[in-house]
Amino acid sequence: MNAPQSHRLPIIGIALEPAGWHPAAWRLQGHTPTELFTAPYWLALLRDIDASVVDFVTFEESIGLQSSDFRTMDGKEDQVRGRLSPVALTALAVFGTQQLGVIAARNLTHSEPYSIATEIASLNVLSGGRVGLRAQITSRSIDTHHFVRPQPVPELKESDIYFPEKIGTRLAPVFSKATESIEILRALWSTWTEDALLDGTDGRFVDVNKISAQPITTATYDIAGPLGVPVTTAMQPVVLALAHHANVPYKLATAAADVILVTPTPSANGVSIGDVLNAVETECTAVQRDLIARPLTILVDLVVFLGATRHEAVTMKRALDELSGAPYSSDTEIFVGSVGELVRRIEELVAAGADGARLRPAVNGSDIPLVLQQLGLVFGSNRLTGTLRERLHLGSLETSSTT
Repeated sequence: MNAPQSHRLPIIGIALEPAGWHPAAWRLQGHTPTELFTAPYWLALLRDIDASVVDFVTFEESIGLQSSDFRTMDGKEDQVRGRLSPVALTALAVFGTQQLGVIAARNLTHSEPYSIATEIASLNVLSGGRVGLRAQITSRSIDTHHFVRPQPVPELKESDIYFPEKIGTRLAPVFSKATESIEILRALWSTWTEDALLDGTDGRFVDVNKISAQPITTATYDIAGPLGVPVTTAMQPVVLALAHHANVPYKLATAAADVILVTPTPSANGVSIGDVLNAVETECTAVQRDLIARPLTILVDLVVFLGATRHEAVTMKRALDELSGAPYSSDTEIFVGSVGELVRRIEELVAAGADGARLRPAVNGSDIPLVLQQLGLVFGSNRLTGTLRERLHLGSLETSSTT
């Protein structure tokens, strides 16, 4: 929650899935299954976005195959199954683009913090500060079967799925572990001081006194430093987290993240943007977060079905739903309309207190070009450039404490 600044343009991000967020997207655009897992496909998409006003993209991670059933594999053969590693896609994006911010989702439930810290820090250093981490947890107990030494994940009951607080209560230990993991990540990213690497004129490569080897300890972790990657303060990656539905995800995000993704559902029985922002403010107070020392950027997730007109967008959504055999549903607001109407919706969200939006395009091949073409006409001038941290209105770590 940054201080209001009327001159700021909304932050715009795009959440990338292989063909789009609608399960029938690959069929409507005529993609072959193999095409979605090739470097040329992803590079073309990323380079188009890089040349636009979009500030960043995110890559999803999943443990096991996607499924429409929360508790088990659904056996469906007519929907996209499989994802490339978000770390591999981030590496592709880093070397295939010039200015685009890239955020990789990494699962904190079944992954070692040291490994994640190394991966993300390496890419951030190589990109000049354009890479971040989306902290993600595993909520499916079936995912534990993929690991030799899995972390326990409570099995959700069918009755839990319809009651967010029940889910939050059952998964509280998983979120607690994720919060500790982020604490470890930040500590590892802080083990090198700015001047640890030397200029080599006296034959020395590094000043070992500027690298901390102190153990890093939390309630459940005890890890030896330092990180093997020379991360300076200015190169510490941004951490992003999704907060929605139950209090537990809000606690993690407000305590540990730099950027929060929120998911309002404006309907008769839904959660408004005002409700969501109030929840964030309440949790910031509960965890005693100093928003001056540790700024917090809030982005609204929007699933978007776009067309030249609202009628065209509605027609496209109807065609997609017919192909998949069911109306599309989501954990966040579903926007159906023209790009002009989308701009107005984003401006409404910013006026309410958000800093921008992360768009989930229903169909990459049709929605993303409209976003790139039309948003550039509206938001194209005076866009922020520089590191991902700067583009997300977080300022420099050299002047504010975020660890």
